[in-house]
Amino acid sequence: MPERVEPSIWRRSGVRAALGVSCVALLLGLCAQVVYVERDRIAAMEPSVKPWLVTLCEWQGCTISPLQRIESIVIESSSFNKLRGDVYRLNFSVRSAAAIDLAMPAVELTLTDSQDQVLTRRVFLGTELGAKTTVLTPGAEWQGSWGISVKGAGITDHISGYRILAFYP
Repeated sequence: MPERVEPSIWRRSGVRAALGVSCVALLLGLCAQVVYVERDRIAAMEPSVKPWLVTLCEWQGCTISPLQRIESIVIESSSFNKLRGDVYRLNFSVRSAAAIDLAMPAVELTLTDSQDQVLTRRVFLGTELGAKTTVLTPGAEWQGSWGISVKGAGITDHISGYRILAFYP
């Protein structure tokens, strides 16, 4: 008498249905993770879905922030002039070269001596420099001007140069 062969457990319709449902659930979970991690980029690239993402973030306790793409931030011009004694004025112009909204960068000012050695360094946030918004729209230019008092043991006698750098803290 021939031996009866049981069908493999993987060929049963209930097991196949459970595997299919598991695959779909895992795929949906992966999509949800991608949306959560890339929410800022998705909102910037597809503004029409931003309200949906904001609702999702209210539920998840997250926020939608402007993108930070420092390679798209250009310092157009800058100057650092002595006004009197230890008071100087920093003027600069920053432009967004991106096609989407970007977060406002911070600005680092480094004062150097005649050998280009660092004397002092200071970071300014956009709000400190009078920025009225936290977002740079595509092609927008932000001009800042700030009076700075430099105090220290003889630092003002040695200042001969400066460097300005835009970055995201």
